[in-house]
Amino acid sequence: MARIAFPSLAHGPAEMAHSGIREIANEALRRPGTIRLDVGQPDFPTPQHVKDAGKRAIDENKTFYTHTQGLLSLREKLVDKLERVNGIKTTVENIACGPGGVGALAATLAAVVEQGDEVLLPDPGWPNYRMMLPWLRARGVFYPCPPAAGFQPDLEALEHVITPRSKVLVVNSPNNPTGAVYPLDTITALIELAQRHNLWLFSDECYDQILLDGSWTSPAAVAPDDPRIATVFTFSKTYSMTGWRIGYVTGTAELIDTATKVLESNSSCVSTITQVAAEAALVGPQDCVAEMVGSYRRRRDLVVEILREAELHIATPNGAFYIMADVSPRGLPAREFSFALLRERGVSVAPGTAFGEVAREAVRISLASSEADLSEGVDRLAKFVHGRT
Repeated sequence: MARIAFPSLAHGPAEMAHSGIREIANEALRRPGTIRLDVGQPDFPTPQHVKDAGKRAIDENKTFYTHTQGLLSLREKLVDKLERVNGIKTTVENIACGPGGVGALAATLAAVVEQGDEVLLPDPGWPNYRMMLPWLRARGVFYPCPPAAGFQPDLEALEHVITPRSKVLVVNSPNNPTGAVYPLDTITALIELAQRHNLWLFSDECYDQILLDGSWTSPAAVAPDDPRIATVFTFSKTYSMTGWRIGYVTGTAELIDTATKVLESNSSCVSTITQVAAEAALVGPQDCVAEMVGSYRRRRDLVVEILREAELHIATPNGAFYIMADVSPRGLPAREFSFALLRERGVSVAPGTAFGEVAREAVRISLASSEADLSEGVDRLAKFVHGRT
């Protein structure tokens, strides 16, 4: 029989690697009873007033297209939130909503990146940053955030990887996977570096309201008149709305207009039901946020104590809901270690290599699990690292 010829696949998407987080998560799903410490989403239900607003939107037939940038009423509430919470003054024209923070960020990158451009990414960093670049025909260049420095950016090393093709500097604080929160002097240095090299500075602030200690200042609040800065947020983490799929970006009107064209081409608009629910999240009771953050803080303290006793502690996270653990004493690469831990001890964690090379001897533990599961799971991990039963 003659072989049938098929059209080729696009090189960019075909060459994309699957997320190392999803890889371990998929294997954990096949193993009932696994203690799940790999999941990067809140373990709390969406607040009731948010769910009620979504239900009402359906009953009131708010189920049609909206403006691509989002409902005007939602963007007005976001203007208020951004100034009140983040210290960012903006307007409704300078905001676009997308399908999750990832959708908003991808559209914003697509608005500025061209073939051959370089995007400067933190290492360790969220793997989806890297995954976006092949279909944009761009290249990721990584700057280290070493464990010895508490996973803070190595500014000197960052300066050395910049080339004439560098176009965008991505900053993520509070950070996934490390929980590091960058101090004001680091933020100021990153802004000055972007200005010096004429780079876009895209600040991923999806964990902006999950601060466990101290404070956080957004680059856009530090340099409000700098047109290079765009800031991405999500409702997913603050309000436990990962499945609702809504995020947003704020930046110059020209940048937002271009990003909106990208969003219009691939998603038309965020679900109207979700947008109405997001409005309720912003104007409704906020004690739910404080309660979640309080839980993450208690869980963080619990895990830090276990890791310190086991001599596996690297750095105490000040934000987000993750902590990195040193697994080097076991002598296995992080990916191999994670699968062995899952098979032999029934605990799933995300391998540090899913986030880059800097954390190749570490794993990410998600604090989005019960204190009982964290206590048992991290204890099993510690014993496994040291070869104990």
